[in-house]
Amino acid sequence: MAVDATIRAAAARAGRSGNRQTNVEAEDLRRKVREHRVPFELCIVVDNSYSLHAERLVEKVKGLVFSFLEDAATRGDRVALVAFKPGVPEATIALRPTGSLRLASAALRRIPLSGRTPLPHALRLGCTLLRQELHRRPNARPLLVVVSDGIPNVPLRRGGDPLVDLLDEARVLRRAGIGLVVVEAAPPGRRDPASCCAALAKVADGTMVSLAEISPLAFAEALERVG
Repeated sequence: MAVDATIRAAAARAGRSGNRQTNVEAEDLRRKVREHRVPFELCIVVDNSYSLHAERLVEKVKGLVFSFLEDAATRGDRVALVAFKPGVPEATIALRPTGSLRLASAALRRIPLSGRTPLPHALRLGCTLLRQELHRRPNARPLLVVVSDGIPNVPLRRGGDPLVDLLDEARVLRRAGIGLVVVEAAPPGRRDPASCCAALAKVADGTMVSLAEISPLAFAEALERVG
């Protein structure tokens, strides 16, 4: 029983009824409720393609991801990183899930530039990774965060359509119960009409924010919308 809260409730009731004596009744009883936030199992897809490098956005993207890592470390969440592999049209796991800010930031700094944007494969890899981790931590909330300009150019199979593949992977995320936050990395006021970020978020039943508008508060709100 929460003694302080119970006495306050009894006193307030006595005051409303005009009684000078405070007696605790059944309706005054209060109990302590401990709230425990379920930890996130985060997988962040970092777009390290030349298209972002040309717009001088790669460092800004890495700075944003570092702020995500700091925030996650303080809350007890675990973070993994997926990026595009240089010289090969596929994604790779740059960091396996960890709660260490030191390991995560070191892995982020090591991510090189890539010439292609195999975003469908990155989503598939992130989804697989999160599913594996949920077997180890079934109480965690799985969440995929994609920071990209949303212009995939590598399909999953030769001759395929990268956009179709990407949206198919988004549907897999939704069916798997994995939340999605898309951070559209575009220069301020110069959103590429070919960007599929909005469609990606919609199909996965996720949420989208722009790189120009993102902040720790906006990111936290985005997590709660999809968590």
